Amino acid sequence: MNSDQHLGHGPPPPDTPGALRFQRTTSWLLAGAGKLVLQRWTGMLAGLELTSSQYKLLLTLDETGPLGQQRLAELVGIDPRNAVPIIETSVEQGLLIRQVDPADRRRRVLELAPTGRRFAKKLRSLSADIEEELLGPLDPADRVTLQRTLRALLDASDPHP
Repeated sequence: MNSDQHLGHGPPPPDTPGALRFQRTTSWLLAGAGKLVLQRWTGMLAGLELTSSQYKLLLTLDETGPLGQQRLAELVGIDPRNAVPIIETSVEQGLLIRQVDPADRRRRVLELAPTGRRFAKKLRSLSADIEEELLGPLDPADRVTLQRTLRALLDASDPHP
């Protein structure tokens, strides 16, 4: 197989004789892996008619329980002003319940509605399936090493994606 056959079909494996030098770099390989993940995630979210921001809101609330809007926005890395329309849409879709905090009438508390809990469960399952599909070729020790390495790279960047 020559290098022309790889055009438009992702990079060849780094040990492939036809691989160009730049296709062997860590940055190129990370970008290729990121593209694979993004394709799977985009398909999953589109199938559920959710945005990536809604994904983060649902799984955060599933993990933490009820939170104030401000704190939720901080945890998922969304500017609080930008979070408002995402929250509004999610409330309208029946995914979230928004209530006034009885202790502070200016504060809004969000929690998962029953539909939101079902979506969160489905998202966790589909996410695990995607991860298994993508990381299936790796043995468990390599998976742990990959996760630790990626976490170190992200922890060293500011701000986190």
